[in-house]
Amino acid sequence: MQSFTCPVCGGKVHIVIKTGLAVCDACQRTFDADPKDVQKYGGIVRDAERLMRQNTVAGDEDAIRLFASIPFVSGAKEKQTECEKRLSELRERMEQHRELLHREEAKNTKLGIVLLIMTILFAVAAIAGIVYLIVLWSKGMLSHNTIIVIVSVIVIAVGLALFGKIRSGS
Repeated sequence: MQSFTCPVCGGKVHIVIKTGLAVCDACQRTFDADPKDVQKYGGIVRDAERLMRQNTVAGDEDAIRLFASIPFVSGAKEKQTECEKRLSELRERMEQHRELLHREEAKNTKLGIVLLIMTILFAVAAIAGIVYLIVLWSKGMLSHNTIIVIVSVIVIAVGLALFGKIRSGS
């Protein structure tokens, strides 16, 4: 890190990029800064501000690093503080988003388990019903009309399943 001192009193000097002047913190004298320094540090400020506009963790971290490298430039410390605040807020939002996703995943997992259990129960009930009907049919306890209704329901179910597959293109 470069340090600038006042040629009159030896105090710390801050460079004001917009005006190209150097201002002493101790005696408040102003004088022209070296144009090469103004150009060099102005470029660093512009790079840091460009990184800030990315609104990313990496961009803000790099901007903080650049502003920290030029504490003798007027406004650099304030911009660094602003970046640190933005970085903290960005990380907090990211953590909240992660927590929200975790809660949603937990909720979806619970819902999936409930649906799986219900599907298994439905399948078991359907199998038990089919077995019961087969037993009744084998004993001759089903009427002719009941057999016609059962066969009709099976034909309609198979027809709907095939129609759904054809319609979906699978």
